Amino acid sequence: MASSTHSFSMLATLVFLSFTFTAVRVHAQDEASVTVSVAPAATVVSDDSPAGVPLFELETVQLTDPLIAELKNDDQVAEYAHLFAFDNSSSITTESAKRHRRARRAARCKTYPGDALWPSKIVWDIFDLLLGGALSPIIPIASPCYPSSKYNNYDAGKCAAITANWGVESTHYSDPGSVFFPMYEGKTCLQGTNPAALSTCTQGGYSLYSVKVTNVAQIQLAVNFARTLNLRLVVKNTGHDYNGRSTGKDALSIWTHNLKDIQYVANYKSADYSGPALKVGAGIQGFELYEAADKYGVSALAGICPSVGVVGGYVTGGGHSPLMQLYGMGADQVVALEVVTAGGYFVTATPSINSDLYWAMLGGGGGTFGIITSAVLKVYPKVPVTTSVFNFTTSATVSADTFWQGVKAFWDEIPTYNAAKTYSYYFVSNTNGTYAFEMFPFFATKKTVAEFQALTKPFFDKLTALGIPYKISTQHFDTFYPAYKATFGTINYRVGGYTSVPGNRLLPAANWEDPTLSTQTLAAVKHAVDNSLRIGMYHQSPAKQTKIVNSVNPAFRNEAVMLIAINPVAANATAAQLAVGSNQLTNVILGPLRDLTPTGGAYANEADVAEPDWQNSFWGSNYAKLAQIKKKWDPTDLFYVHHGVGSEAWVVDDGDRGVQTQDGKLCRA
Repeated sequence: MASSTHSFSMLATLVFLSFTFTAVRVHAQDEASVTVSVAPAATVVSDDSPAGVPLFELETVQLTDPLIAELKNDDQVAEYAHLFAFDNSSSITTESAKRHRRARRAARCKTYPGDALWPSKIVWDIFDLLLGGALSPIIPIASPCYPSSKYNNYDAGKCAAITANWGVESTHYSDPGSVFFPMYEGKTCLQGTNPAALSTCTQGGYSLYSVKVTNVAQIQLAVNFARTLNLRLVVKNTGHDYNGRSTGKDALSIWTHNLKDIQYVANYKSADYSGPALKVGAGIQGFELYEAADKYGVSALAGICPSVGVVGGYVTGGGHSPLMQLYGMGADQVVALEVVTAGGYFVTATPSINSDLYWAMLGGGGGTFGIITSAVLKVYPKVPVTTSVFNFTTSATVSADTFWQGVKAFWDEIPTYNAAKTYSYYFVSNTNGTYAFEMFPFFATKKTVAEFQALTKPFFDKLTALGIPYKISTQHFDTFYPAYKATFGTINYRVGGYTSVPGNRLLPAANWEDPTLSTQTLAAVKHAVDNSLRIGMYHQSPAKQTKIVNSVNPAFRNEAVMLIAINPVAANATAAQLAVGSNQLTNVILGPLRDLTPTGGAYANEADVAEPDWQNSFWGSNYAKLAQIKKKWDPTDLFYVHHGVGSEAWVVDDGDRGVQTQDGKLCRA
C-alpha cells in the first residue's frame, strides 16, 4: 500500500441525485429544489500502524480533516459539513455548528424523529452519498408476516422461510437490524405464519438506519454525524447479546459484520508479546477464527457458540473459552486494537499506546468506549483434546436424594478438574420431578482418553457405588477444532427465543475450600434448579497471567464455576407476568447464590437484565477507573449500552414492559 495520501474514488462512482426539500432544511426556512453531486468522503492513508501489523486495506480508507475542509468549501454541502467533523474540530466554527453543540448539550434525551435536531431527508441523503451508498433503513426481519404493517411488504413465502429459520443463527446475524433475543428489543414484530395470531408489527426497539460498514471512513462519518446531532448510536456485528445492547429505538446502527479480513502473522513482535498471532477484522465470528487457526496450524480462543463475534462484545466483555484454562481469558489474547473513538478519530490501543483505552476496552464491555475495526490476537500450538458426554437421571431406582449425591460427587471434584486444566459445560434440570444431569461436553485439553478416565474415575466410581446408571461417550481428537465441531458446534443455542429470561453468577474457588460453604453453595444450586427451567454450569478457571493489563472482571480470575440460570416466561406474557418472571430469576433463583458468593460476580455478556449492583457484579474494583476513562474518551456519552460503564446516567423510557427493553427513548436519568 502506498504511503502517500491521495483522494479515494474506488468506493463508488460519482453519484448525481435530485432532491426536493419537502421538509424544513436543518437551518433554512425556505423550501427549494436542488441537485447535489457528492463523492464518498474517504481518503487512502498509509497502512503503517504502531500495532506492529499493517492496517487492513479497509482500515486505510479514512476520513481526514482535509476532507472535512473540502466539504466546508463545497457550496453544495458547506452548511452540512460540520455534521461530519471530528469532535472539537477547530476547522468549522459556523453558527450552525455552534447551534448544534448548544442544542446537544442542553438536550435531556437523544434526538428522535420530530425533534429540532432530527436530520431532514436531504441530510440523510447527503450522509448516504458521503458513505458511498452504505446507508439503508432497517426493516424488522419478520415484517413480511404482517399483511397490514406500515412496511407494506407482506409475503407469505418469505414469512414461512423466516419463521422456519427463526432459530437459526445466520437468520439474525446476516440481517443488519435483527437480534438474537427479541425479548429485549421489545417483541414488537415477531415471526409466525398465521397473521391472525400475530400482534402489531412496529419498528419497536429495532434501530432505524444501518451503515453497512466496509471501511473506517464510514464508521468515522457515522460517529461524527451521530455525535453532532445527538443521535442514539449502536454497534452491531451479529446481534448476539442477551440484553439487547446492539439495538435501540430509532438509533443509527453501525453494522461491522462484513469486516471479515484475517491475516496470520507467524512472528509477531512487540514490547509485550513475541510469537504467532492472527489479525482479525471486527466481523470475524468464532467459527471463522477457529477455522483460520486450524488452517494455519495453531489454536485460538473464542467462545463456545460458533456465531459469536470475537473482537466486539466477546473480548471486550472478557470472554470465556474452552481453552481458557490453558491460556487465560479471551481479552488476555489481545495484544493490539485498532479503534474509532467517540471523537471520530482512528487510533491504535496497546499496553503501551493509548494504554488506558486498551485497558478499558478489554473487559470494560462492548459498545462503550469505541468501535473496534480489528485486533491482533495471540495464538498457540495445536492441542489434543479428549471429549466426553455423559448423563444420568432420577428413575424408579434412583431417588432425588441419590441423584443429588451423584451431583455432589461431581461438584466435589471441580477443584481437581480445574487444577488439571480441563473445562466442561453441563446442565442440571428438574422436569416435572425428574432430575437430569447432562454433560455437553467435558473438554479435557492435553489429555489422552486414559488420562481423562484416570482423572474422572473417582466421580464415576461414586456413581456406581450409589447405584446410579449413566451413559457416556468419550472421544479423542488430535487437535482442538475437530473436538470443538463435534461437541460445542452441535449444540442448539436457542437463538430467537423469547420464552425465558437468563442470568448468571461466577462462583469463586474459595467456596470449595470450606466444606460447609461448599455444601451450602450446592444447596443453593439445587434451590435454583427447583425454581427455574434449567441451570447450566461450566467448570472453568482461566490460566493465571503474569501481568494483568486489562479490566476483565476480577471475579473471573478466581472463579471455579460459572452458573447460568434460565427462567421460563410465557410467549404471550403480559408486562406484569414478565416482571414476575424477572423477579423470580433475580431474587429467588440467583439471590441465594449471590448471598453465598460476595467475592464472586457476574458475566456482563450473559447477564440478568435486572442484575442488582451491576457495577460491582460486572467489574468489581475496576469500575471507578473504568468510569473515569469513559469520561475521558467519550465525554459526550455517545456510546450507551444497557448496564454499560456510565449508563447509570441514562434510562430507556420504554414504559411498563416487565423487563427492560430498548423500545423507548434514551434520556438522562
